[in-house]
Amino acid sequence: MSKLAGIKFEKDSKGRVKSVTFDLKRHAAFLEDYLDHLLIEDAKKDAEFIPWEEAVKELHKHHHLQPHKK
Repeated sequence: MSKLAGIKFEKDSKGRVKSVTFDLKRHAAFLEDYLDHLLIEDAKKDAEFIPWEEAVKELHKHHHLQPHKK
């Protein structure tokens, strides 16, 4: 594994990577974005999705909205 500035890989006795240490001064923005991505992906697993057309029908039904005319 090549060296990366500000990133240190900790390995076990067999040479397998067990943990990674990041220099936050160099990589804080990247890590924040990456962790946000992980949280979003995790939240998607539990979310219920419906087709757009069904969502529009529900909005019209429950909020008395008029359909958009083209």
